[in-house]
Amino acid sequence: MINASLRYHSITLSLALPLLLLSTAMAQEKTKEGYTKTWDRPITVVPDSMLNGTHKLPAYTIAVHEADAGEVIDLWKADMKALSREVTGSKPLRANGVVLTELGTAPVNLAVMAVTEKKSDLSRLTVAFLATDSTAMPAAPEQEAYVRSLAVKYNKAIVQKQIDAYQKMLDRSSEKLADAQGDEAKLKQRMSKANNEVAKLKAKRGKVMADNARVQGDISGLEKKFALTNDPKDLQRLTKARQKLAKGESKVAKLMQSEAKAQDTVNKYQDKLPKASSEQQDITLNKEEITNTLNALKRKQDNIR
Repeated sequence: MINASLRYHSITLSLALPLLLLSTAMAQEKTKEGYTKTWDRPITVVPDSMLNGTHKLPAYTIAVHEADAGEVIDLWKADMKALSREVTGSKPLRANGVVLTELGTAPVNLAVMAVTEKKSDLSRLTVAFLATDSTAMPAAPEQEAYVRSLAVKYNKAIVQKQIDAYQKMLDRSSEKLADAQGDEAKLKQRMSKANNEVAKLKAKRGKVMADNARVQGDISGLEKKFALTNDPKDLQRLTKARQKLAKGESKVAKLMQSEAKAQDTVNKYQDKLPKASSEQQDITLNKEEITNTLNALKRKQDNIR
């Protein structure tokens, strides 16, 4: 079993082109999290090596973009859990008894190592096919094809994480919009109820004022009659009419106060409506932006081949 420390050889000249393309990609439009929205990077398998003591083992290296080494190793471990007899070690990790239909029916042993390149925003995964701890299996095109399939699979998996993150954002945005629409509907309902209350109070006040006007007319007639008759009974009627008018005027004053209070409630709701509408517009615009980014990430994933 390989348990000695390993190191990566210098990146070969054949990596120059992918790195050049990477520098171009870094200038692409990105999300606020730093995800590129498009994919124009080549999937490249680079012949490489692992050094174990004095034994130099041939290997293949691939790039997994926008991921750190830990994420890449986790993806590889998840694969090996289903395909291998066991996974041991740390640097490198070793999977024993791996069944890869791409390479035939006989189980193989793999050694892998991953390193993060922060400046390039990628990780490099190096894979060696082992015959023994100190020797590699004979090179075969199927090995390179398998490693390339890992590059496609793992890059798609990393973008899937980005897609999942934006799907959650979209779901939250949809919930916020539904809540905002519900709040606005309740606000309009309350304002409608307050408007109805104002209308009822106005109608009631108008009726009381009309009654007061009739009583005022009665008072004028009674005043004239009492001035002529000076009859105590006419004075009693006049006094009752004046008391009735006083009560009516007091009722009008109270109704006016209630009406003003109800109108204040209407105004309060009216003032809140523009803010509620603006909030919905902001959420809608944010939702559209999230949707556009989500669709771009899905296209990006589709282009990883």
